[in-house]
Amino acid sequence: MTLVLSIIVIVAIIAYFSFFYIQRKNSGEIARIQKQISELVNSPLHTSIASAEQIKLAGKSLSLFEETKQGYLYMVNHQLPEFSEHLDEIAGANMRYKFFQVGSELKNIRLKMEDAKKLAEKTKLEISDVKKDNEEHQKKLKELEEKYRELRKTLLAKNFSYGPSVDLLEENLAQIETDFDHYAEIAKQGDYVKASELLVGLEKKTAALEQELEQIPPLYRNLKNIFPDQLAEISEGHEQLVAQKYAFKTDIKRSVSELRNLLGENVVNLKKLQVAEAVKCDKQLDSGINALYDELEQELKARAAVEKNVPSLKKFIEHAEKQQRDLLIELDRLNQNYTFNHNELENGHKLDGQLKAIANHFKQYQEKAEKGEVVYSETLEQQKKQVVDLKDIEEKQAAISKSVQGLWREEQEAKEALLEFDFEIHRLKREIEKLNLPGLTKEYLDYFYRVSDEIEQLDQDINKIQINMDEITKTMINIQADVDVLGEKTNDIIASSSLAELLLQYANRYRVRYPEVAHASAEAYELFNHKFDYAASLEKIATAVNKVEPGAYKRIEDEYYATNPAKD
Repeated sequence: MTLVLSIIVIVAIIAYFSFFYIQRKNSGEIARIQKQISELVNSPLHTSIASAEQIKLAGKSLSLFEETKQGYLYMVNHQLPEFSEHLDEIAGANMRYKFFQVGSELKNIRLKMEDAKKLAEKTKLEISDVKKDNEEHQKKLKELEEKYRELRKTLLAKNFSYGPSVDLLEENLAQIETDFDHYAEIAKQGDYVKASELLVGLEKKTAALEQELEQIPPLYRNLKNIFPDQLAEISEGHEQLVAQKYAFKTDIKRSVSELRNLLGENVVNLKKLQVAEAVKCDKQLDSGINALYDELEQELKARAAVEKNVPSLKKFIEHAEKQQRDLLIELDRLNQNYTFNHNELENGHKLDGQLKAIANHFKQYQEKAEKGEVVYSETLEQQKKQVVDLKDIEEKQAAISKSVQGLWREEQEAKEALLEFDFEIHRLKREIEKLNLPGLTKEYLDYFYRVSDEIEQLDQDINKIQINMDEITKTMINIQADVDVLGEKTNDIIASSSLAELLLQYANRYRVRYPEVAHASAEAYELFNHKFDYAASLEKIATAVNKVEPGAYKRIEDEYYATNPAKD
């Protein structure tokens, strides 16, 4: 029982303090909102509104200001007092512990106070904007008025600098001044919304006029003074150069005439105040005039270079022509005795055609120079190419000459080689004949006769009226290889037959005691005397002797080569 009473007491105490805490918290919130209401009611914004009312406003600016002011005054004079009275009622409910009601109504009051503060801030900003607009437009009025005085002063003082543009410039200035007067009137009335709209167009027109006043004088100066003088100078210079027998890639007279027409077009552009077109046309004129100056200067410089090159180029052509004549004579002479395998004759005639074309161009230049028809810049480029071509021709002439000049020497070398081949094959034949062999194999004889036929054919080829040295050289290479092989085959026969005879004689001492030696000797004789296979005969008897007397073959072989070193 005592425990239950204690719990009840504790719960009662907690409830009391909870109610007390909530009540105090709500009271503080009510006091804070009352303070905010008081601050809004006593805000210095009232003074700002009164100050703004002294500014003269009209039109949409006045409507916006009145709407904002009325909304703010209604809030201060009606809504805020109602909020204050309502807060008193909420405070009474709080004292009676109607916390749910108090919480809900405080939430609504807080939301309404947020709207009230936003309206106050908006009113403050709009009043500031009204003052700022008033100050800015007053400033703009002074600035624009000063600017128009300067523009008028500039246009009057430098009237001559604007040429055909002056009438439209004055019209535009007059129109801008009319627009300014209208803007000034609207601004003075206080309709700053409409004044701002007018100001945008007015500033664009003013900026455009300022730009035109800046751009036109140099354009008109070019049209009036610079370009005409330059075109006259070009025409005069062109006539003088033509009299000195210059020619040009461009029709200078026509170009000058076209540029003078363009001058007239740009006068019209300025008269119509089409400044963008005038700037574009001015650039075309400047570019066209500079191009003509460049062409005149290019031809002057080119002529000096061309005339300086003429003597050396003439000598170069004459030297190349002499070499070409000599080359063709030599080719014709050598072609009677030799076959050309690398198109030397065709290439020689091709070089002759190229050289004649260069010489013809040089002759044409000389003829045109007399008539004054030479475009020297083109001729200079042609001369540069001709020098390169002449160098190439001379290099090719030298290469062809070198290619054919070696033919006679190669022929003599081939004849010497032919004698050596003939001597060698006869020497090999004598070496074989000295052995008095019973015979030779068909394979060896066929090879010997084939090499002999090749040498004979080479002799016939070399002694033809017109010989092909490329084919002869290839044939000599093949014959040399075949002679070398024939020499090896001959040396093998000489060595193997000589050694076989020595070993057959040496084997006689073992034939009675060793039947296998006797048998091998018989086979070796057969191979030697009837089949003429001297290498096989040697191998057969050498194998048998080595079995009964190891090392005998090596000893006999060494003794043979010691006494016959050339056969080794």
